[in-house]
Amino acid sequence: VASPFFEKPHHEAQRFPAATVFLPQWQVACVQERGVFVANLSIEVASDLSHLTDSVWKTWQRVQHKLSVRAGQTGTMPVLHMPSPSLNHQTRFLKAVEETLATIHRGELEKLVLAETLEVTTATPLPLVPTLHKLRSRYQDCQIFSIQDGQGQGFIGASPERLLQIQDRWLIADALAGSAPRGQTLHEDANLGDRLLKSTKDIHEHQVVLSFIQARLQGLGISSQAASPAHLLQLPNIQHLRTLVTATLPKSLHLFDVLAALHPTPAVAGTPQDKAEEYLRRHEPFDRHLYAAPLGWVDYRGNGSFTVGIRSALLQGDRLRLYAGAGIVAGSNPQKEWAEVRLKLQTLLQALVEGD
Repeated sequence: VASPFFEKPHHEAQRFPAATVFLPQWQVACVQERGVFVANLSIEVASDLSHLTDSVWKTWQRVQHKLSVRAGQTGTMPVLHMPSPSLNHQTRFLKAVEETLATIHRGELEKLVLAETLEVTTATPLPLVPTLHKLRSRYQDCQIFSIQDGQGQGFIGASPERLLQIQDRWLIADALAGSAPRGQTLHEDANLGDRLLKSTKDIHEHQVVLSFIQARLQGLGISSQAASPAHLLQLPNIQHLRTLVTATLPKSLHLFDVLAALHPTPAVAGTPQDKAEEYLRRHEPFDRHLYAAPLGWVDYRGNGSFTVGIRSALLQGDRLRLYAGAGIVAGSNPQKEWAEVRLKLQTLLQALVEGD
């Protein structure tokens, strides 16, 4: 299931429909450390079950053969000069941060998440499966995702932020906001993490997201609690403040009820929500499409999991558009926010296109 950040684009043609729901023909899952290969079939009264099962078995044999042939192979990753966001992008972003801070100072917004893009052309199209494998290997604490439109366009990424997970009516949501780079040494890394945990600006930014999630759940009649105080989520090049919010989902509610109430959180849009969305529509000079949008799955029992489509890229042939954002609150430093966005863009680009 996928739905763009905004229902309609404002600067270019629609890349993905307002909502995408599909049942995959084939699924691969891991259950109790065992791989499971699942075929989803449409069976009608007149269906020939023998033919269907034979077709599934033959497909499975072809998959086994390909897996054995490709064992140990990772594919050839296109290597290119690592571009950086241009001076024009930097000037544009710094101006946007300053304008946002003025809006916050006037009391019109409390927080806004500004995004930036990086356009890249590779020598050859990215090989999808090796790219996803590389993201999984490099970002083991993130949700790796890939959405394809069937017409040569895709959206992939490695998101550290879980918007919502429900299993047997047990609900978990992530409050993820407040960031700092990783250190070059253990000592520097520990100092950066400790400063993040004590940063007044980052704690405020984090609390805005946490309070929003809990208030939205309360509005649905769901009593939630923070599973633990804010702690560090440490990724290879960046670390975040993270709090897990847990609750029991009432039987009268479905996952989609909660999803509609939570998206977009202040972690990807801002607060107040409606004013932040309108501000982004007017001022961001590009369309977000699936960037920061809810992406996930749901089953017939009402279980499901949705991630937030951040640390992501739009792919079309040899062209990539990378996205990254930063949360702006009172006290934000424009240069530091630009450094954070630049780090996120370059880290994702390195993961996508550089050889191992």
